[in-house]
Amino acid sequence: MGSLMARRFIFAGFLFLFAFIGAFAQSGRASQFSQAAQAVLDRNFADKKISYLLLDAAGVVLAERWLNKAPVSPGSLVKPFLAIAYGEQHGGRFPMVRCLGTRSRCWLPAGHGSLGLEEAIAQSCNAYFIQLASQLDRAEAARSFAHYGLSGPAAEAGSESLVGLSAAWKESPLALARAYLALVKEERNATQERIVAGMRGSASRGTARAVDATLGDGAALAKTGTAVCSHTPKAAADGFTVVIYPAEQPRLLLLVREHGATGATSAAVAGAMLRTLGAGATTGRP
Repeated sequence: MGSLMARRFIFAGFLFLFAFIGAFAQSGRASQFSQAAQAVLDRNFADKKISYLLLDAAGVVLAERWLNKAPVSPGSLVKPFLAIAYGEQHGGRFPMVRCLGTRSRCWLPAGHGSLGLEEAIAQSCNAYFIQLASQLDRAEAARSFAHYGLSGPAAEAGSESLVGLSAAWKESPLALARAYLALVKEERNATQERIVAGMRGSASRGTARAVDATLGDGAALAKTGTAVCSHTPKAAADGFTVVIYPAEQPRLLLLVREHGATGATSAAVAGAMLRTLGAGATTGRP
């Protein structure tokens, strides 16, 4: 009996050792990728107008250039979290909304016509989310935002802040990036599935279509935002894009801010950055 116990103890010891070696090797590979990614992005995207955070699937920062980590107003990047709060308060039921363009305070002058949640995410339709915001209990919404580590706008801020149309909703870049990771990686309900479908549509045909145009059809999930510039030197706007890659089994999240640009323009930058790191149908996927 003593001999058997000894053999089991030795075997368990070997299993622990192999697991430790494997974890160490994996950590080493991750560290090497992190160093290589930082060097590649510094060399190929040196323009100081571009700020970025590159995270792995666990939310660990792999590479970054974001000099001021103060909370920022990310424009329409908050819309998916508004949709989650709305879904929780309305039993997962979402309306069809007719967007009349400028008359509906939408960014597209001619309007998007009638659309549901998925297409509203893909096209970042202001009119759609203004209607959701008008039917939201703010205290309950704050609890929904907190689930994702988000502060949300102050209670006294106008409902337009929930849509990203004002500078009242500010989040730290890292908190925002990790909120998106949580959204796509946690066990999803029907509302989250619809939001992810909208982000897939954004990358393929919507405001972030430059992402799939660069990486390949169906390669990524994405969302764009255009916000009032909140840093110096001042510009008319700052463009934001979050890209999660690959779409089916996310391993990387890239958050990009381009100074003096729109969200759609920053999407092209984000796609090019991931392609440079080896993402995409042609170069092989990391």
